[in-house]
Amino acid sequence: MKLGRWFQDSEFLCRCGRIECEAPKTPAPALVALLDRLREAVAAPLIITSGLRCSMWNAHLGGEPLSGHLTGTEADLSCPSSRFRYRLLVAACALGVRRLGLYPKHVHVGLDTTALPLDVVWLGAVKEGL
Repeated sequence: MKLGRWFQDSEFLCRCGRIECEAPKTPAPALVALLDRLREAVAAPLIITSGLRCSMWNAHLGGEPLSGHLTGTEADLSCPSSRFRYRLLVAACALGVRRLGLYPKHVHVGLDTTALPLDVVWLGAVKEGL
């Protein structure tokens, strides 16, 4: 099923592969709207590397216990180059994103305003074995 202008629901699904996965099936509409605007701002496709997660998969990936991946308010986007990462960061800041994580191969964008700190940018590392 199409979500927003550019995305399919399957792009957001939890990647744990378990039948008993309790992750939400669709992301928050505000996240989809943000990703549509980001895609238009960078004028290039966005590849979601991690969208929705169940608690087991979130823990496996080393995610925060209150991660917005669990509620559909946050996503990780592939960044194939530093130039693309720069364009994505500039666009995200211009659109009011208040939670950004920079990783070697992706950028985390977050909208969660309930349980996590706002107005933050953090540097993350690739987890061993992933």
